[in-house]
Amino acid sequence: MAKVKYTIKENTKVGTHSFYAMPVPNGTLDFMEVCEEACENTSIEPSLMRAAVTEYMKAVKRNVLKGFRCALGEQFIYVYPNLEASLKDKKDAQGNIIEVAKLEDFTLAGAKSRLGATVSKKYSAQFAAEVSWQRVDASGAVVEDDDITDNGDTPAPSGGGGNTPVNPGGGGGGDDEPDEN
Repeated sequence: MAKVKYTIKENTKVGTHSFYAMPVPNGTLDFMEVCEEACENTSIEPSLMRAAVTEYMKAVKRNVLKGFRCALGEQFIYVYPNLEASLKDKKDAQGNIIEVAKLEDFTLAGAKSRLGATVSKKYSAQFAAEVSWQRVDASGAVVEDDDITDNGDTPAPSGGGGNTPVNPGGGGGGDDEPDEN
């Protein structure tokens, strides 16, 4: 089993004594590199796969612009239109509420259109069962050589994995099937 490396970082934005794990990327594969790997040991030419996926993504884009949730692969990733807009109580410096947020005050002024994405629960659970983690320091040297693995449980939706929307403040549920609207 391949190991994904991670480091521990301090979250200084929320104060002291707050830490989080951060995966260390091995790099980025471009679209053609993934097509070439996907076509290994098959009779499919990478250029044909690239053309088919490019046309598929054009159809996804058209349908997301119409308001549909669209699957990228079977039970893998869903993309959907998302609107980043919120209204919260206004508080003073001490944290006391000075103005209560009301539905009738909600407007889309300052709202942002976003593309949301969720990973299916099935794929998240499969990833959790197959992944192995190895802690490294800032230089990349191994700190712990023990595997950290889930027991096949569905991972908690935190960070950028599981069923968490890719866009911050995004909606969407991470269902295996698109929502019925």
